[in-house]
Amino acid sequence: MGCGQRSGVAPAVRGVRRCGQGLGGWQGAGWFAAVSVKGSNMAINMRLETAGRPVSCRIRQFRAGDAAALADVFASAVHGIASRFYSPAQIRAWCPEAPSSEAFLRKLSDGRAVWVAADDADVPVAFIDLEADGHIDMLFCHPRAAGQGVAAMLYGKLEEAALRQGIGLLYAEASEAARGFFERAGFALDKRCEFERGGVKIHNYRMVKILD
Repeated sequence: MGCGQRSGVAPAVRGVRRCGQGLGGWQGAGWFAAVSVKGSNMAINMRLETAGRPVSCRIRQFRAGDAAALADVFASAVHGIASRFYSPAQIRAWCPEAPSSEAFLRKLSDGRAVWVAADDADVPVAFIDLEADGHIDMLFCHPRAAGQGVAAMLYGKLEEAALRQGIGLLYAEASEAARGFFERAGFALDKRCEFERGGVKIHNYRMVKILD
């Protein structure tokens, strides 16, 4: 997939998966479509503006009943935000349609930790996950919640958990839309990854952060 050689912080990322690897046909891994974030509010409760009306947003653990809503968050993020950074052909190759709730539930129930940002009606608007080896596979935010610090809240919870678990390294494959967010969160660029999905060339960025 065009990313065989490690560079930059290579010693820190030995053993992690190759660039461009993802979640089958719908490519969840490390694309982080919708983390257009302003500021770095790590509080657990915040206010969002939605259609001119402020609503409460809180961070909680993933529940099985969230699967359909998170599949919608993923598809909405790709088509509503990542489309500003990738061509229509790339978006179609990445996410031709929302994955099924069953597929999302299987993926998110494999032992990874998952945190959800839910609005005042307890409807998920964003989510993040953490695998046992420190891999952040998914961070997606619905367009209606983007730019409000939701991704920063989610990432703050994840890093706290990683430190408690003794994880020394976090890594991700960040989309063009998400690269700046991860840099502001203290991640370093390892390399740009070029690969193909459905015959369409796409790229993302391997990012790593060593935790103290």
